[in-house]
Amino acid sequence: MKKMILHIVLLLVLSCAGMVSVQAEEKSAPGRYSSDQPIEIASDRLEGNDQAGNAKFSGNVVAKQGDVTIYAEELHIYYQSGSRGIDKVIALNGVRIVQGERIATGDKAVFFNQQGKVVLSGGPKVHQGKDFIQGDEITVFLNEERSVVTGKEGGRVNAVFHPQGDKK
Repeated sequence: MKKMILHIVLLLVLSCAGMVSVQAEEKSAPGRYSSDQPIEIASDRLEGNDQAGNAKFSGNVVAKQGDVTIYAEELHIYYQSGSRGIDKVIALNGVRIVQGERIATGDKAVFFNQQGKVVLSGGPKVHQGKDFIQGDEITVFLNEERSVVTGKEGGRVNAVFHPQGDKK
């Protein structure tokens, strides 16, 4: 169970780390992620179903590893068929992923392990300091170090970036 949680937190950490990489210059870089660090998960309830290949943490879920903290009301884990490898992780309701100054929020975050991507929806917003980007859906491709932000049909993507260079 501890190894499974490590994989979940690792994947969500990587997604958060890549979300605000469009920043021209960072004020402070968060610490490096290390899978050797202890994982702490607290929730009001845990339901595991090995036969169905899933687990559900519910009620004030807080998952911490290193400098990353994930908050949600529910965290669902789906295993790959016939193994304990993780296929998909879904965080629901009041999702907030915090790493240093970087904060990603939304109603839902879905990590697709095989495709190496995280999809934030439900009013997603990613910000670092005063800079932010928001849209209807934010997709982060972890292996490609790229993100796609889309608006609803007829909607728009919004972003604010503050200059970070030296003033002369």
